[in-house]
This record gives sequence, C-alpha cells and structure tokens, in this order.
Amino acid sequence: MQPFVISVIGAGGKTTALRTLARALSDHRVLLTTTTHIYPIAPPESRILLTAPSENALLEALIPSGIVCAGSAATEDKLGALPSALLAQAIRAADVTLCEADGAHLLPLKLHRPDEPVLPADTSLCLIVAGLSALGRPVRETVHRYARNPDWARTPQQAVGIEQVLYCVREAVSATGLPRERLRVLLNQADTPALREQALSIAHFLTDEGLDCRVGSLRDAPSFLFEWLLPASIVIPQSKQT
Repeated sequence: MQPFVISVIGAGGKTTALRTLARALSDHRVLLTTTTHIYPIAPPESRILLTAPSENALLEALIPSGIVCAGSAATEDKLGALPSALLAQAIRAADVTLCEADGAHLLPLKLHRPDEPVLPADTSLCLIVAGLSALGRPVRETVHRYARNPDWARTPQQAVGIEQVLYCVREAVSATGLPRERLRVLLNQADTPALREQALSIAHFLTDEGLDCRVGSLRDAPSFLFEWLLPASIVIPQSKQT
C-alpha cells in the first residue's frame, strides 16, 4: 500500500478529527504524530504510545496493525515533533500517517505565523478545520493570533461573522502552499440549525473558489470523513464507521 499522509491544521476540531480517523483506521498501520505539538493518545485508545523513540523501536512498532502515537518529549502534557529523518522513515513504514501540523491553543479559529503550518513533505492531503462556535463572539476570544490581522488588532472586540471565518480559512489555504486538489476544508461544529445555515453560506463562497468544503459536526456525525479524505484503497469496516 502506498503510504498516505493526512496533515490537519486550523482550529475547532483538529484533535477530534485525528482521533476519529485513527480509530476508524486501526485495522491498518497508523502513525499518529505531530510536526508541532499534540496531546498524546495512550492505550487503550492507541496500541502503543512512544515518547522519543529510537529508530528501531518506532519502525518495529509500525510492523503490526494498530495506532502508534509517537513524538518527542516536549512538555508535561504534550508530545513534540519527531526528528525529520525519523518521521520520513516512519511515514514509509505506516499505511496512513495522521499529523497535527499546527496549534491553536484550544480556540475555534486561528491565524498562522510565517513558519506555520509545518506540513510533512509527504503530505497527501491537508485538512483545514474551522470551528463555527466562534460565530458571534469577539475575535480576541476565539481566534488564535488574531492580532496578525491589523484590523482585528485595532478592534479585538469585533464579533466573528461569515467574513472573519472566510478570512481565517483563506489565510490557512495560502499558508499551506498546496494546490487546491490536495486541500479539504471542514466547517466543524455545525451543531444547531442556525450555525449550519451560516456555515452553508461560508461553504458556498469557498466552493466557488475551487475548494472542497464540507459542513459537519464531528461530535455528532463524523463518518463522512472517511469517504471524503481516504483513498478507495483504504477500506474502513462498517463497524468502525461510528
């Protein structure tokens, strides 16, 4: 099987998306990792958690099927990035690599520094997540690094609306440097009819710009991720699509 790498960036559901995909793919050899920082996923949710593994330990862990969560020692609560050469080897050893490629400090939207996101060179698809729970709330409370937008820095109390969400998604698209066919945009947290209606308006603009955009709720109905993101060669059993 050709290795397949999904990098996840943005805010408002990255961890949920990664865990949902990892669980569904657990009959395959799955590497769950980061190029920045990630909350570790320990057994029994993963098959094994490796912190600062040696080359042999990581590659041996990826021989059988199951979820291998691996990263360097970073903080008390998070894992950091593996060395780039080791990450490249592990990607070749896994069937699917799921990589958190930026951080958002638990906020639903974010803007990127010039050195973000940090996408593995082998990224097959990049999933951009935007959290709809930001709508109607001040940018200073909902957008990580909001001050990178000069207007928001001057008026941080302004409420997030459709234009602000579009700005964050478009900024993320530009930051990846990837062609649109390798991008997917998820407007997550469409948990009420009102949020879904606003999200559909946002999705209309993004679709017109050539982006493959979906509106959904990873909390309530995550199964759409599998057909949308994974190649046909990767089969997910029906029992794992919940």
